[in-house]
Amino acid sequence: MRVEIFVQKAANVFAENRLLKFAIASLSLAVVFNSFMVYRAVRYQRVVLIPPKMTGTIEFVRGRPTDTYLRDICRRIVNLAGTYSPATARAQFEELLSYYAPESYPVASREWYSLAGRVEESLVSSVFYLENITIGKTGLEVLGNLRQFAGDTPLENSSKTYRIEYRIRDGRFAILSIKEKTDDTGAPEERQ
Repeated sequence: MRVEIFVQKAANVFAENRLLKFAIASLSLAVVFNSFMVYRAVRYQRVVLIPPKMTGTIEFVRGRPTDTYLRDICRRIVNLAGTYSPATARAQFEELLSYYAPESYPVASREWYSLAGRVEESLVSSVFYLENITIGKTGLEVLGNLRQFAGDTPLENSSKTYRIEYRIRDGRFAILSIKEKTDDTGAPEERQ
């Protein structure tokens, strides 16, 4: 770059330095602005998933799923865990176990396969009518009416609340535990 607008060489060098400083300052501002916009784009990106056996699109914003996704997955889990017959219990519980986190799987598989064995022996059928889902940061509370039958004989008809602890890692939903919510005395909570 040759700038020769002044008679003296020193004045031309100073003018050239000012021009170079302006160019470097402009490039620096452009790099800072670009970095900010890239950070913003990455932070606010959306990942759209269509999980198997679900009908709509599911969005994750900032790594957090929408309430629609959580409600859909909760309905699926509650149907697998609460509505079964002796002929379907084992297959449903096996499918339910695919939702469990690896560290929770061993304990959960013993419990669910044990329940499947008892259901097949005693010929008990169960239906869980979902009434309300409450969404928390790490848990879902499910309120509904549980009805159990042995053949045509009703065994139980009561309102139950279950807590589903979960985590989402890399867009994958994983159950940590499913427990019946109890009152402070340790007895199952009864709601009328």
